[in-house]
Amino acid sequence: MSNRNWEYGDEYIGGKEMVFTTSSVMIGVGILTLPRTIALSTSASDGWVSILLAGAIAMLIAWVLARLSTRFRNRTFLEYTSDVATKPVSWFVGGMFAIYFLLFSAYITRSVSEMTKQYLFDRTPLEVISLCFMLIVVYAVAGSRTGLVRLTVLFLPFVIVVTLVFLLLSINLFEVSKLMPLFHSDWQSILQGSQKSIFSFLGFEVLLFYNSLMRKPDKTPKLAIISVGLPVTLYILIYVFTIGVFSNEVTRNIMYPTLELAREVTVPGEFFERLESLFLTFWIVSIFTTSAISMDVTVQSLCFFTKLNKRKLLYILAPIIYLISMAPQNIVQLSNLSMLISYMGLLTAIVIPLLLFAIVKLREATGHG
Repeated sequence: MSNRNWEYGDEYIGGKEMVFTTSSVMIGVGILTLPRTIALSTSASDGWVSILLAGAIAMLIAWVLARLSTRFRNRTFLEYTSDVATKPVSWFVGGMFAIYFLLFSAYITRSVSEMTKQYLFDRTPLEVISLCFMLIVVYAVAGSRTGLVRLTVLFLPFVIVVTLVFLLLSINLFEVSKLMPLFHSDWQSILQGSQKSIFSFLGFEVLLFYNSLMRKPDKTPKLAIISVGLPVTLYILIYVFTIGVFSNEVTRNIMYPTLELAREVTVPGEFFERLESLFLTFWIVSIFTTSAISMDVTVQSLCFFTKLNKRKLLYILAPIIYLISMAPQNIVQLSNLSMLISYMGLLTAIVIPLLLFAIVKLREATGHG
């Protein structure tokens, strides 16, 4: 039997798995509120420029992070951080990533519970929805790491296709006049929109943790650009369609504009009703992979400086994540948690990796690389 028949039996991943994994983490809860966030900062449909600008910045940073990873083949992020910047620093970095992704998992758990309670299970207690979602995520993370990565290859194409179908079905509600006037926002508003939308692109930093699994790590920089380009394209399409259907003024007053857009969609002949429930069901699949990968990165970070194995760590982390997810008493406190995580994301996804990259370049320049 040829080795090709067993190519999925090894512990390495290919370019397709890396692209879908990175994109899956980025395409999560943020897109459901992104049109409202952008509409609050910009006029008419000018927000697409903000998304494009933030996406370009995210692409550049993801490319630099990929370049950093490819310099240390088959070594994990925290292992080569220890070599580059001493072991205590690597412990600090590992701790920051563990806290960041732990809070991220808790935020996703609570957010998906809030949305499903509002649109699907209005009589089910929030605590029960959160617990069920988190237990499924823990079960997924407890298995093989490469198996978890390959789940994203299975799920993400369905999410993208369903999203595009919903956008096509809403085209009869689309009014070009609601996009006008074009380029009415000043540059300060555009930059403010970019600043807010860049939070929705966080998640590309997971490539630091999965590049050691790559069969051909040299391709990671190119794949990083594709990984970010996919969410950028999807975000712009969803934003433009949301503004084209609701207008800027209405969008800025809707909590979940993307879900409301799905609610407005009707099938010719009206054979199906409440299509937003179908859309949300597929989107929960995307949020599930985001949460699972986040929890897996938390486990990887903690495994680096503890002697505990994955299952023991999951037994410890699961109740902590659940309690944190239940801590916010209302939507305002949940939004405050989201902002805290976003600013931590800027530190872990941008500041720390760029500093490491600068140290590596400096050592190479001085002959100590």
